[in-house]
Amino acid sequence: MDKLVPLSQPRPDEPTAREREILNHIWAGLTSHEIAARLQIAPKTVESHRANLLRKFRASNSAQLLRLALLEGILQVPSTHPTPSAIVRRTQHPKGVRKLASLK
Repeated sequence: MDKLVPLSQPRPDEPTAREREILNHIWAGLTSHEIAARLQIAPKTVESHRANLLRKFRASNSAQLLRLALLEGILQVPSTHPTPSAIVRRTQHPKGVRKLASLK
């Protein structure tokens, strides 16, 4: 019978670089087939990495996996505040200032 490990103890294994890459793609909402296509690997390989991540984080599904990865600082939530350069890019029109026509 497997030995139960309390959650207060650190995880036995750290995720590998490839597993972290897979984790970031899971965070982006991609399926295993989409991840496999982007990384040019077999979907079965992605499933193996996903299974390893679930085991290492002691998670039973992807939602728990992502939650634990966020809590441990392995995943970072992107800032919701736009950078100043993003604000400038959004407000500038490529042809300069546009004027609204009068509705009279």
